[in-house]
Amino acid sequence: MAKKNDLYVCLSCGAEYSKWNGRCSSCGQWNTIIERKEEEHPKKRKNFGACSLDQVVRESSGRILTGNKEFDLVCGGGVVPGSVILLGGEPGIGKSTLALGISATLGALYISGEESPSQIRDRAERISINLSKVTISIDNEVGEIISLAEKIKPGALIVDSIQTICNAELPGIMGSVSQVRESAARLTDFAKKSNIPVLLIGHITKDGAIAGPKLLEHIVDTVLYFEGDFSREYRVLRAFKNRYGSVNELGLFKMTSKGLEEVKDKNRIFLNSFRSPAPGNAISAAFEGTRPILFEVQALVTFSNFSNPRRLSDGFDINRLIIICAVLEKHGGLKLSNFDVFLNVSGGFNINDTAGDLAVAMAIASSLKEKVIPDGTGFIAEVSLSGELRPVSQVEKRIQEFRISGFKRVFLSEHDAAFIKGGEKNIEIIGATTIFNVIEMVF
Repeated sequence: MAKKNDLYVCLSCGAEYSKWNGRCSSCGQWNTIIERKEEEHPKKRKNFGACSLDQVVRESSGRILTGNKEFDLVCGGGVVPGSVILLGGEPGIGKSTLALGISATLGALYISGEESPSQIRDRAERISINLSKVTISIDNEVGEIISLAEKIKPGALIVDSIQTICNAELPGIMGSVSQVRESAARLTDFAKKSNIPVLLIGHITKDGAIAGPKLLEHIVDTVLYFEGDFSREYRVLRAFKNRYGSVNELGLFKMTSKGLEEVKDKNRIFLNSFRSPAPGNAISAAFEGTRPILFEVQALVTFSNFSNPRRLSDGFDINRLIIICAVLEKHGGLKLSNFDVFLNVSGGFNINDTAGDLAVAMAIASSLKEKVIPDGTGFIAEVSLSGELRPVSQVEKRIQEFRISGFKRVFLSEHDAAFIKGGEKNIEIIGATTIFNVIEMVF
């Protein structure tokens, strides 16, 4: 029998080499290549053969509701049996609190490699969950975790965190790239075979990526990021990958002394209900997945001491702002060539929807003219290079959100206004053809 040759494998991307190298030529990472015996390669799957796609037996795609509507929304309507979800976020942002909050409804086995059982119970009592519905363990060896899960057959398996889990069959310390990747692979294999959903909690690095190999995001079915500003009480849950649903959904939470609470009045995060009337403020509606959210645009226009006036924005595409300023100069009758324009979207919101163009333009016009936009006025339209207002998608839902929030009038493109044809009550729909028309009507 021929002697097996030694192989060298990159821990970052999995590329194989016949000899050791300091730098991986595939991914460009340094000092990630280690020696591995050829016989240590994973075993091949049982020969499946081939068959026509219509002969494949479909598995049930029913979803499991966690009792947390925001979490279910971001997951695509609930947790799919046998799926693997990776939840990432900064330390202390609330990942463990969120996972523990849904564990009782799922009847989960909660694996903690970072906290003691007494610490977990203290948190569980604080957020008021049913303690008898959750089974906890502090085992950190992936083989023992899988054996325990196969024995008790929980409704879900929650691992907090994947960086604290190790595989006794592999060399290396906990949290190393090889340990994280192999542990996640075994847990994924367990989920697919047992049809038990698995939730993996992962820390993020300084650049915002989940610690461990990028391959980890390819292994799992869903990648969620928990984000927020520690100076504020609100948290945002976003999906960056979802094999079973949309990646455009947004979950909103509020951190309280009793844990995370779902935000029902989502518009108050991005709108200042206590604001005093001031020039430079305008309101529009954007879509995050399937939900419309009202946001406030704040503009400041000041005389420039430079030959090239500045254009700065926070939460809005700077290139789009430059275009809108040019349109206002050419077709809106505003002289902005000697003025700096600063734009901010309140609440830390990021606008990727062109329906906010008209609100941005009106906020700039309001600041330049030093005239306040009447309270209860909203703007929904895309601004073209010719200064014309163009229609936007799902305009009815946007207007409905304005009406629910108590707005009195909304400016739209003439096309959208004619399409609605008075279908909305208790709110005035005003159509316009150009940005110049809207400026004249408002001011």
